[in-house]
Order: sequence, then structure tokens, then C-alpha cells
Amino acid sequence: MFRTRIFMQPGLWIACCLLSASGTQAQDRAKAKVATEANSPEQAFQSAQTFQIAGDYERAAEAYREAVSGALRQLGNLRVSHKEYTEGIELLARAVQIAPTRVAARVDLAIAHFENRDFDKAKSAIEAALQRDPENLRALNLAGKIHFMKGDFSAAAKHLESALRQQPDFDTGYLLALADLELKNPVPAGVIFDEMQASSPPSASMHVLIGLAYRETGYLDQAAIHFAKAIQLEPQKSRVHSSLGLTFFLQGPQSYAKAREQLMAELSITPDDFTSRYYLGMIAAKEQKSTESEKWFEQVVAARPEDPDAYFRLGQASFDAGHLEKAVAALQKALALAAREGDHPDVADAHELVGKALEKLGRHKEADSEFVLAKQLRSQHAGPDSRQLPETSSAAGEAAPMTRSGQQELRSLLLRAPHASELSGGREAEFVKRVSALLGEAYHNLGVIDARASRYPNAEDEFAEAARWNPRIESLDRNWGLAAFRAERYEHAIGPLDRLLRQTPKDVNVRQMLGLSYYMTDQFTKSAETFRPILNELPDNPGLLYAAGVALVRSGDSDAGGRLFSRMLEHGANTPEVHLMVGQAHYGQSQYPEAILEFQRVLELNSNLPETHYFIGMVYFKQGKLDQAVEELNAELSLNPRSVPAMYQLAYVRLEQRQTEEAIRLLDTVLAAKPAYGDAHYQLGKALLDKGDANGAIQHLETATQLQPAQSYDYYQLSLAYRRIGRVEEANKALRTYQELKEKNSRKSPSDGPSK
Repeated sequence: MFRTRIFMQPGLWIACCLLSASGTQAQDRAKAKVATEANSPEQAFQSAQTFQIAGDYERAAEAYREAVSGALRQLGNLRVSHKEYTEGIELLARAVQIAPTRVAARVDLAIAHFENRDFDKAKSAIEAALQRDPENLRALNLAGKIHFMKGDFSAAAKHLESALRQQPDFDTGYLLALADLELKNPVPAGVIFDEMQASSPPSASMHVLIGLAYRETGYLDQAAIHFAKAIQLEPQKSRVHSSLGLTFFLQGPQSYAKAREQLMAELSITPDDFTSRYYLGMIAAKEQKSTESEKWFEQVVAARPEDPDAYFRLGQASFDAGHLEKAVAALQKALALAAREGDHPDVADAHELVGKALEKLGRHKEADSEFVLAKQLRSQHAGPDSRQLPETSSAAGEAAPMTRSGQQELRSLLLRAPHASELSGGREAEFVKRVSALLGEAYHNLGVIDARASRYPNAEDEFAEAARWNPRIESLDRNWGLAAFRAERYEHAIGPLDRLLRQTPKDVNVRQMLGLSYYMTDQFTKSAETFRPILNELPDNPGLLYAAGVALVRSGDSDAGGRLFSRMLEHGANTPEVHLMVGQAHYGQSQYPEAILEFQRVLELNSNLPETHYFIGMVYFKQGKLDQAVEELNAELSLNPRSVPAMYQLAYVRLEQRQTEEAIRLLDTVLAAKPAYGDAHYQLGKALLDKGDANGAIQHLETATQLQPAQSYDYYQLSLAYRRIGRVEEANKALRTYQELKEKNSRKSPSDGPSK
């Protein structure tokens, strides 16, 4: 079952190295193996370049994604090896995202979660890996370990058996034996241990490992046998006598003498052994040798001054020895240290013992307070004290209840993962630099391929990633800016286009795209500044002329903007869209008569052009002609029934006309089409409040404040709604927020009529 070479001269370090997160390979020995793994993404990158040159762009893209995934995986594992889990997990998650079929990346992601002690996420990640490759050895090993740590020993054994069938391995077999012992199946565990011993020369470390497995799963007699054999092989081996001594202690009072003998033997070999001192103190306490117990726990406290349990045991011993003041001091120290850790199972006992000591000292009022605290804590934590050590021995071969510290010792061993690096700091930095450069190039080439296929949003994402890893790639800003512009992600286009324009200030096309990007993000002053040097060179494109004209007008240069509008009309006198844009420009400048003339010209050329009736209705609304506004807005909706702006504005007008029911119906329709429309939530909340439906109003007004937290008027109406149903504190808070925002912002009141 096991290959002999696996078990040659095993030492205790074998458990630490082999019993790590990844099963057969600890995080792929993240830093130790990182150099040898670097060729994989490089080879994928070279293959991708070959496909790209040959014109096979889909296969090239697939290979580039493989290269990116592999490189992200290497960097993610490196971060995890430094215990930088947040960054490492983010990189590994991206590796999985860009190449979902890469099972190795999914396993590494699960390992990262595992080492970060997030076993639920580790379980989800490893299950996803096994769905794609049910026989993956690393995944099976890790799945077994995850289930073991979550206490599902049956599932752990199932996965570990599958792994072991594929490849006999020391750590897999050891963990499977542990799972069998947890399941109270000692026979198959014994078979595994026998084969492990038969596969290597006699070793004290091997017996220690087996003894630990038996002891921490409750098989104390078998544990004692193996610890004794380890002592026979290496009588001076450190901490083996204490392991046997603890085992005898757990067997109960009949074995305390043997336990004391072994623990004292350990101290002769390892004078600073904490375990020996601790359990010598426990034995003395059990045998009611209070002074002796107090002596040992004083040494325990000196060795671990930040351990609340050490002070708790010292407090018990001092109380039993009649040293009441000393007991109170130790127990109060235990409570203070436990408070730093959060919940602690001995806290109730400590408070009760402090109470008893204070009672004997005549400090009855203080004692009563401690008793009350102890009672309250016990009511909150009903159930057996998991820290309680067993008082009685177990029958041979039966599991005895284990201490929490014992279980933690075993689990800590299983979680340990070595990260000794074979890369010096300089070599690691060079490696990161090289992989980052590859990532930048691979992402950039992926972006080029996607842009070529007009997949501009994907391309923009990939160019952004390329910039993250290697911003010095030639032509990156040009490609990135163009992709973002064509994807209509104007806010993303501004950065690369601005950098590009600084390098090539005479590039008219770049200037036009940057100017339009500023315009589309309402940065009119910057848009005007960008367009100004090329106003006379702008092509006769109505949309471009309109954007530049509006930017100029909105930034205070009405003359230059007007000249551009005139150019639009010169070259588009019979184009309704041109007149619509000119009319919108006049509307934006509150030049309502001029706007109406342009909109009427639009209707002469194309009576069905969308938005024309809407803007005529807006002009009438601004002029206070509400009936005419309703007529035009209804006309817009007859042509374009799904026009959210027209529906919203019609609802607003109906509110002005006190036709609340009709307004509510329209606003419900608006929100069905656009649930994140903050002003619609505000108007609906206000309308419901006017109707007397304060609870319904609050629902929409709270949503409005979430969607547009900088709008003061939302909070004002919300304060009224809260006050209406008696939520005074919340009403006052909302009103304070309204006042703060009103002072901060010089926004127009919605009662003046929004033009959304």
C-alpha cells in the first residue's frame, strides 16, 4: 500500500512538512517551487504569440488566458506563502476566473482559504475543482483535510481513500488513519500504521506520530505503547517522556504515579518543558497536594505570562492552599487575559472561585457580585465545560474524552505549512518583475484580440489589467483609450487619452475623443479646454459639433459655442437630428423661444423623431404652461411608450397639478423600468406621504437616500415621514443630515422642477 522510500528515516519534521494544506505538496511549496513552475505561463505565452502571428486569434486568446492564469497563480501562491492571504486569494480567484478549466488554480485557491482558516470557502473551492476533475489527487487530498477540519470524518475518509488508491503517500495515509480513529474504526487505522512501520526502519519519531494520533483520538493504551517504544529507541529524545506522561495522566488516578515519573524524566532532559510542569501541577491538584500544585503553576505562569489558563490553574491551586489573596490576584489576572481573547470557557468558574475567596476574606458584597456574574455566564453557556479534564480512565481500546488543548495541538499540527523559500529577496523581486511583465503583455495582447473582434468592454478590462501589471507597454494607452471610448466607458477613457494627448498634443483624433469623454462625464470646462485648440479643424459631424458647442457654452463661452451651432445648421439644415441638438442647446441655456423654433423645425422634417415632444413639453413646463406640457409629454409617450424621462416628468407635472393618484401610477411604472432611479423614489415617497401612507413613503425615501446620499431634500422628506409615525430620534438624525448637506451643497430645490 505504501512505497518504502516514503518512510525512510521519518522525523517529527515529517508531520510538519507533509501534513500541510495541499496534502502531497504544501501550497506547491509556494516559494520553493515557484521558479520551476515559471515556465508554464511562459510557454503558454509563446504558444499564444505563435497563434496570433498565424492569425488564429481564438486559439491565441485561449493560450493568453492560460498564461495569465498561470502567472496569477504563481504570484498568488507567493503572496499566500508570505501569509498575505487577502492579496493572495484575490490573485488566485482571478486566475480561476480567467481560465475556469484550470483545476490547479482552483485547488490553490482552496489551499489559500484553508491556510487562512476559512474552511467553508475552502470547501466550496475544492468542490468546484472536483466537479471538473473528480480524480485530481491534490484536490482529493485537500478535500479530505478540509472535511477533517470541519469534523466530517466520514467524508474525509472517503476522499483520502480515493487519493490513496491513486498514489500511496505518508501524509495521506496518516490523515486517513486519524479519520478512522475519529470514526472509532481502530482496526483499519492500525493496519495503516503497521504498514507505515513496515515500510521504514524502526524510528522513535514514527512511534511518536502514531502515539499522538492514538492519544488525541482517545485510544490511550495504544498511545502509551507507541510512546514507550519511542523511548526505548531514543531514551533522550526531547518531549517523548512528556507525551507518555500526559497519556498516563489522561488514563486517570491509577496512572498518576507513572505520569509523574515520565514528566519528571522529561524535565531532566528538557528543563523548560511547559507540558511537564503543567501536568505535574494538575496531578498535584488532583491528589490534593495544593502547595506542590501551586509551585508548579507558578512556574507555568512564569513560562507563559499571557496565558489565562495558567493563571486560572494557579488561582485554583492557591485557593486550595488557603492563599486567598494570591488566589484572587491570579484569578483576576486570568479574567483580564481571557477578556482579550473573547469568550473563554473557564470564565464562569473563575468568577465563582473569586467569589468564594472573597467570601472567605469577608468581602461579601464583592463576592455576591462575582457569584451573580458566574450564574449569568453559565446561563449563557449552558452545556458541559469542554476544558474539563477526564476524571476516570477508559477501557482498553475505547476513546476517552480529550482536552480542548489536545485537540487543538493535533489540529495545529495538521494546519502547519512550511514556507521556507529557496529564493533570496533579490531573486524573488526579479521573479515578480518578470512575471508581472508577462502578465502585462498577455493582458495587452488579449485586449488587442478582443478589440479586433469589437468586444470593446472586454478589451477595456484587459487593457486596464495590462496597465496594472506593466504600464510601460508601448501603445497601451492608445489601445486602452480607444477601447474604453468605443465601449462608451468614457470615465475610463479619460486617463489613457489624457496621457496620450500629452505625448502627442497635435493628434486631432485623440483630442476629439478626450474632449467627448469629458463632455459625456459632464466635465464641460475640461471638455471646452480640450476642444478649443481644434475648433476650426472639427469635422462637420453634428454630434461632435454639438458636444463641443455645449461644452463651450456651459463653460461660459457662448460666442464660440454659438458659432459651432451655426455650423451644424449650415451643414444640416434639412436634418431633423441637427435641429433637435440645436434646440437642446438653446433649452440648456434657458433660451426657450429659440428652442421652440428649432423643435418645431424638427417636427416639420420628421414628426416622429423621439425626444422632440419631450423637450417641447419641458420648455412648456419651465414656462409654467402645465396643460401644454402634459399634452406634449403624452405625445412623446404615444410615440415612445417606454420613455422613462417622459413618464417621470409627466408624473412630476401631475404632482404639481395635485393629481396624486395618476402621478403615483406613473412613478410605479418608472421604477418598474428603472428601479435605481433615486429621484423617482423621492417623488413617490413624497406623494405617498401626502396621501398619509407614511410607512410606504419611508420605504421609498430610504431607498432614495441610499441611491443619492448627497441629495439634501431626500433627508428632509424622510425626517417628516419618520416624525409622522413617532420615530423621533430617526427623524432628528435625518433632519440633521439634511441641514448639513444643505449647507454643503448649493443644489437647486426639487420644487423648482427637476429636468430629469
